[in-house]
Amino acid sequence: MNKLRAIIVPLFLIFLLGCSKEQISDNSKKEYSKAEQFITDMGYLIISNEGIVSEYLLDKKLLTEMPYIQYWSVQSVDPIDYIGKEITTSKFIVKNHPLDNEKDNTKKQTLIFLLEADDEVIGGYSFPDFAELHMGWVYTIDGNTLEELTGEAFPKWSKEWNLRYK
Repeated sequence: MNKLRAIIVPLFLIFLLGCSKEQISDNSKKEYSKAEQFITDMGYLIISNEGIVSEYLLDKKLLTEMPYIQYWSVQSVDPIDYIGKEITTSKFIVKNHPLDNEKDNTKKQTLIFLLEADDEVIGGYSFPDFAELHMGWVYTIDGNTLEELTGEAFPKWSKEWNLRYK
């Protein structure tokens, strides 16, 4: 019986160690959320996932109020498709983004805010991670201005937007 114990105990310990090594290596593999995967697929390096910063039910009235008019103005999706839906906004700090090189962006990193509805990424917006407060409009996720996205100057765009959503 002692001989059997002498064989079983070391085998059991080896089995336990083997399992725990397997668990450690599995846990060290990075699993990305849909939002993180969306950002990395765009080629950006995530420095920090700041988590959910806002949740709201989208309605037409919000689309004509600040700051929501900014957020929705630079989307490639039609906000009408999301009226009545819960919108979740998550914040990420990234590098390797065109706005990293924006004047006064001494941190050389960018903030990306992703919009999700029904557990799917539907869009987002970005701006340079300035060390000091700057006034201005947000950019598309990939760093384009409203004018670059729409091809229209702000006054014309604003008039059309308000006619559609007021």
